[in-house]
Amino acid sequence: MQKFKNWLIDALLKKDKLVAVPTSWQTEYVKLAGNAVRSKETIATLITEYNKVLKDFFDKCSVKELQETLADGEVKFKTNMSKQELSDLAYKEFRMTIERD
Repeated sequence: MQKFKNWLIDALLKKDKLVAVPTSWQTEYVKLAGNAVRSKETIATLITEYNKVLKDFFDKCSVKELQETLADGEVKFKTNMSKQELSDLAYKEFRMTIERD
């Protein structure tokens, strides 16, 4: 009877395009999923902190340094832009972002 029951369960799962797995696999999957969530949160924090440092760095650069940085990054800018405009442009071009799925 157990063999028939297993066959029936397998047939129903296959029909729904699902797979039966042992309980230990389910537990391991939950751990992995939790790790993935924590990793994403950690990466988001790192990106946020990196962007703060980057913004601070560009704010402290001279106009000439900002122009050189933008030119090296092949970013188009006007030579008559203010230091703040150059700093904002450099930050916008070189900051890190999180890609959403």
